[in-house]
Amino acid sequence: MSDGRTGRLLLVVAVVAVAVAARLTTLHWTPLPSTIDGFGYVALARDTLETGAFPLGRFRADNVVFAALLTVVGALTGERPLYIAQPVVAVTGAASCLTAMALAKRLARSSRWPRSRTTLAMGVVGMGLAVEGVYLRRTGQTDEEALAFLLLPLFAIAVHRLLTTDRDRRRWGAVVVVLFAAFPLLHTFSSLIVALVLTGVLAAHLARIPPRRDAVVSLAVVAGFWTYMWGYYRFAEQSQLVVPYVDRISAYPGLFLAWVVLLVATLVWFQRTSPRLQRVTVGGAVGLWFLTLGANALRTVFPGTQTTPTGLLALVAAFAVPVAFALVGLPLASRDRRRIGPVVLALLLAPIVVVYFSLTASLTPEYYGTALRGQTFVHLPVFVLAGVGVASLAARRSPSPDGGLGSVRTHSHRLATVLAVVVVVAALVTMPIAFVNLDTLAFPTGATESQFAAATFTADHVDEQWASDHPFSRIVALYYPAATAGTYQPTARWLGGGAEPDCPTLSRASWGTTGAHLFPAASEKTTPAALAEWRYEHDVVYDTRALDSVYLVLPGGNRTGC
Repeated sequence: MSDGRTGRLLLVVAVVAVAVAARLTTLHWTPLPSTIDGFGYVALARDTLETGAFPLGRFRADNVVFAALLTVVGALTGERPLYIAQPVVAVTGAASCLTAMALAKRLARSSRWPRSRTTLAMGVVGMGLAVEGVYLRRTGQTDEEALAFLLLPLFAIAVHRLLTTDRDRRRWGAVVVVLFAAFPLLHTFSSLIVALVLTGVLAAHLARIPPRRDAVVSLAVVAGFWTYMWGYYRFAEQSQLVVPYVDRISAYPGLFLAWVVLLVATLVWFQRTSPRLQRVTVGGAVGLWFLTLGANALRTVFPGTQTTPTGLLALVAAFAVPVAFALVGLPLASRDRRRIGPVVLALLLAPIVVVYFSLTASLTPEYYGTALRGQTFVHLPVFVLAGVGVASLAARRSPSPDGGLGSVRTHSHRLATVLAVVVVVAALVTMPIAFVNLDTLAFPTGATESQFAAATFTADHVDEQWASDHPFSRIVALYYPAATAGTYQPTARWLGGGAEPDCPTLSRASWGTTGAHLFPAASEKTTPAALAEWRYEHDVVYDTRALDSVYLVLPGGNRTGC
């Protein structure tokens, strides 16, 4: 094996190791799922293993693939899904970094770069995504979206290759068929992003005026996916399955269609316009996000939601560094019209369209969640472009070796090292975002074993309506569906200055410091002294001393309930 191949193999191993380790960081404080929604998936897998059948009555339309994956891994390993979910997600999240590296490699090949420059671009992409906070958060949380981040670029690549190559069409067609069928069952929101990405790939393909047969095939694939996706979700709704996000599109169909048309027009225009206009367009669109986030620190852009904590604003600001380098690499993707450029551009522009659709549709908590989810998908293509941008800047012109007036591109290893370190360090600065609660910046996110034990005690022993914050009420509802559900509204009223909850209340010590999590509403908090006095005046029937102590408090007297 040549030294070049050995070095690239070592790079791949290093990226995987760092990416997996970063996504297993939560195991230092809890072996449980790193996000509250994860308790729902592991509960579905648990009940499937116990009964031998999917509990379809509790399924959402997009629970099938991820719940099945956890079930299969649980059956093969003999471990409880509760404890295998995080390692499974860590592996899929790390694998998505390799997909991004492959995209950067193909972009570099289209520009006929030497191996060293290509490896540099791949290293920046892989290491950046391995530790970048927002991407790490979404690909390291126990959620089906972590798997979608891996499969989405692969689906786009497969469709693009099917449309542009005459070789191995059956192989690419088989990949397309499998992912075509799986995505709506995997994740609703990611399926929407996929549909937009495929629409962008189609636009770039048709802009080249392909043969009639290829045009028909491409239209059939993309239109077929839109039809299948909406048809399946319509069927799921009629079957009483929960279908999230679809109603947010159907509420403003004309506006959504206008943004889709703009996506198509932009993809076509990018292949004809100047690099400066490309950079101004994308830079302005993403730059406005930073301004919006800054404005949200002063006053909520989406009324009824949380303002941006100053610390979070400072962490997110570091993401501007890879964005700047991505603007440098952007023209390379637009010039590569046949190999992989259309895929990268579609992956970049589709989530931008989703964010701006959300901002122009309605400033409500629902569309706040849509915008928040949408922007996470832009991080992978940004780092792909940032990697090739760094490699582009690291090349310099030197006089031709024959003494002529021309010049050749040579590689400055010192400059390459400096630029690569700048981008990766900027990504590393954002890493804490993955492990804090975004509304309060409280560390750590997720639920510890002691907190899960408190939720289990409440589910087992409290038969009446009880109150808590959003995470505790969600854990019990998801993992113990037969137990009495909790509610967070009495907690929100009390911490916001209203009357105390007149029902059993599962509380945290952090309610007196960083505040209670009441998503999608803003967090509320009291003082440690007031919280201690409240516990002293009532009956504490469960007390767990831990990183964030938890108490189950029963109010005295004749209770009227929550």
